[in-house]
Amino acid sequence: MKSKRVLTIKNTIHLSPILKIRNTLKHFLLFLLILTTFAANAQRDSKYASNRIGVQGQYALLDLNTSNFHTNQEAGFLAGLSKRTAFYNNFDLIFGVDFMQTSLSLNANGAASEVEKVKYMWSGAQVKMLLSYLIAGDHFSIEFGPIFQVNGKMELDDENQRALVLDGYTSLQAEDIQEWSRVNGLVTLGLSAGFTHVRFTANYQYGFTNALKRLNDERLELKDPAATNFKGNLGLITAGIVLYL
Repeated sequence: MKSKRVLTIKNTIHLSPILKIRNTLKHFLLFLLILTTFAANAQRDSKYASNRIGVQGQYALLDLNTSNFHTNQEAGFLAGLSKRTAFYNNFDLIFGVDFMQTSLSLNANGAASEVEKVKYMWSGAQVKMLLSYLIAGDHFSIEFGPIFQVNGKMELDDENQRALVLDGYTSLQAEDIQEWSRVNGLVTLGLSAGFTHVRFTANYQYGFTNALKRLNDERLELKDPAATNFKGNLGLITAGIVLYL
């Protein structure tokens, strides 16, 4: 009886982060639904009024602003769907979901004390809600707003680098820091230019949450005394195209 109770407690602890993410997504999607309904009832009377579904793809450069590691910007991509809806006067609302495949590399101590780059791959999804201010109708606009990101753990691109000691540490290895925060919040600011059915975009995303927060719960200081107080903010530069149906 006691073992069953312990098993139940362990399963509850293990599932609690997943349940939190699920509940957060439910509330966020409900919020989006309410805003979409409001926007549909308040569409502006203009020749630029829009209510379109877009298919988008973006080239992405990911970096991490942190003092804990020596990082290197790496490339990736985002692809997904978005909906542009006329909101009020010269403002559009953009709701979008993107699948994300990005990468990042950290410096590590290689053979003969040479610096070696350890590359990590990162997969996840982004849900965005942006305001778009139309400067020149459908041809040019400024876009800004929050992004909610859910991602998996950092996967090593080369498993042979698992045991490499990271630069700045004496015993912290590349495999020790794969558990980054699974949920991150970002804000974005960018430009959009083009035509009614085709737009080119360029954006910068900055993470306002600590992407390395989860590492502080891993008790890595027991392995390396310097492995404490992890803090880092994501930085993502994107450029791509949106095709409106």
